[in-house]
Amino acid sequence: MARTNLVKKARKAQGNCRVCGKTINIGDPYKWVKPRYRGKIVACPNCVIPVSMTSSSKMVAVWEAQEALNRDDPESVAEGLRDLAQTAREVGEEYQEACDNQREYFPDAEQAEENEEKAQELDSWADSLESEADEAESELGELEELQAERGDSETTDERKEELESEIESKQDNILAHLDEADNCPV
Repeated sequence: MARTNLVKKARKAQGNCRVCGKTINIGDPYKWVKPRYRGKIVACPNCVIPVSMTSSSKMVAVWEAQEALNRDDPESVAEGLRDLAQTAREVGEEYQEACDNQREYFPDAEQAEENEEKAQELDSWADSLESEADEAESELGELEELQAERGDSETTDERKEELESEIESKQDNILAHLDEADNCPV
C-alpha cells in the first residue's frame, strides 16, 4: 500500500475529497496518496482512504464488496453476504486461472502454489458466507413474524413490550452474521 502524506495547508485548491466529496480549498488541510500506476488520491484529513483505492491487487473487488455491506439493516444482510460470496468466488477463479497459467509456463513457480491456496481459501470462505446468509434469511423470517405479532391489534401492551425486546435481540443476531464478512482468509 502507498504511503499517506498529510498537508497542513493547501497551497492550491485540491478539488473534492475522493471519500466524502467535500471541496478542499486553498489553506485547508488534506491528505494524499499516490498509488503505483494510478493517479493521486486526495482526501479530507478526517476521512479514511480505503485500501481498495490504493491497491492494484485482485482483492480490491472483495474489499469493495466488504465496504458495500449495509451493517445497519438486518433485511439486507443475506443479500449482502451472498453478493460478497459471489465476489469472493470470482476473485478465487482469477487466482486459480493465474495458478494454472503459471504452472503451464513456469512449472517450478512457487507463486502458483500460493495462488492456488488463495483460490481454495476464497472458495471455502464463500461457502461460509453463503451458510451465514442462509441462517440470516431464516432469522429474518422469524423477525418478520415477531413484527407482525407486535403490530396485531389484539396483542396486549405487556406482550408488545416483550416483543420489542425479542425483535431487538433478533435484529442483533441477524447483524452478527456480518462478522463472517470480516474474516477473509486472504
